[in-house]
Formats: sequence, structure tokens, C-alpha cells
Amino acid sequence: MDRKQQEDVARAFLDALGRCDTETMSDLSTEDMTWWIMPGNKFSGLHAKDSYLKNLPELLKNASGPLKLVYHEITGENDRLAVVAKGDLPMKDGRHYRNDYHFLLRFRDGKIASGKEFTDSLHINEIFGAPDRSDAA
Repeated sequence: MDRKQQEDVARAFLDALGRCDTETMSDLSTEDMTWWIMPGNKFSGLHAKDSYLKNLPELLKNASGPLKLVYHEITGENDRLAVVAKGDLPMKDGRHYRNDYHFLLRFRDGKIASGKEFTDSLHINEIFGAPDRSDAA
């Protein structure tokens, strides 16, 4: 899989995330995919594919539209692709969840095998609520 193919899969996966299209996300990822979210917010930790995809609709239940990502930098080497993006998610209460992201994706057999999501946990907590101490791992 060349870098252009990785980038196409990454964009399709992340755009599907924004629409909460878990079927497309599942199709674009390996069966044993893991997704890690940086510490400090209620979504933090290492998630297996099934639980990550199952919990995604709960995460977006208070959104009034999709998470729109604007991609600023994409670079990769071997089985890794780094994506820097800015997101905007309108909320039902009129606020906007606007965050900066750095995704580090690993590929295997043409699909995403793992993802690491680095973002502003303080802003996540402002919009979605702070985690319990046990959730902030």
C-alpha cells in the first residue's frame, strides 16, 4: 500500500468518524484495530475496535451535525501516517466543539490497524464534561 492509498483510507475513515458512520469505519479497519485517545478526558484510553465503534454514537448524541475535519498536514513513512486536522462539531445547545487533532495511524493489509488521537482534553471537558478520576487514564 503506497502513501496515497494510506491517505485515501485515512481521509475516508476520519470523514466517516465525523458522520458517525461506524459501518464504513469498520470496513476500513482491521478486525483487531485499537484506538488510543490521550489522557485527560472521559474518552481517554486504549479502545478495542468493537467498543470504540459501539460508543461513538453516544459520544455524538448531543451534536446537531457532523464533525467536519479540515486536514492541514499529512505525512507518512512505511506503515505509519500522521494527520494534523482541525475539527468543528456543532452542538444542539448552540456551542461548537472546535479542536485540533493529531492522528497517528498504522496500516496493515490496506486497512487501519491502530490509531492514536492527540487533542485538547481541556476543550473536550468543556464541551462533554470532565471525566471521573478513574476515567482520566
